[in-house]
Amino acid sequence: MDNQPSSFDPLAIVRALNGHGVHYVLIGGIAAGVQGAMWATFDLDVVYERSATNHEVLADALSDLDAVPVDLPAGVTVTLDRRALDSGDVWTLITRWGRLDLMGEPAPGLRYAELISRARWIDGTERYPVASIEDLIAMKSYAGRPKDLGQVELLRAAGDEIAAE
Repeated sequence: MDNQPSSFDPLAIVRALNGHGVHYVLIGGIAAGVQGAMWATFDLDVVYERSATNHEVLADALSDLDAVPVDLPAGVTVTLDRRALDSGDVWTLITRWGRLDLMGEPAPGLRYAELISRARWIDGTERYPVASIEDLIAMKSYAGRPKDLGQVELLRAAGDEIAAE
């Protein structure tokens, strides 16, 4: 792969994850957007279950997506297999459908098991879990960058809209 996807297609990435039975929860801008808090985003952020079984199916999905880590020095290759996934927690990847960021724990105490228990399920051409507004706020607050803190206000407004439904 030439490290440049033809276009950003987050649903194609979700389709691959679903097709392999990967246990994951979407976070970040896509998860916020489908819940009403919109901002420009150019990657798909995912928290994945950290288990050997899930790493095995995730590795298969990543292979189908032609995923490779971004910004590797020339001549360095990384095989994204179960062993590699076992040894890492955060992966910044480029796939044939765009950027994919994988995280085991985006904020203290917010791992897959906690996030999936409170996740909201989105049904469309694909069915997928997104982190709750409250969990997204916790992640953005923890990150603490100026852009994250501004996005907290958008998330709060979206949460108010959801509560009013």
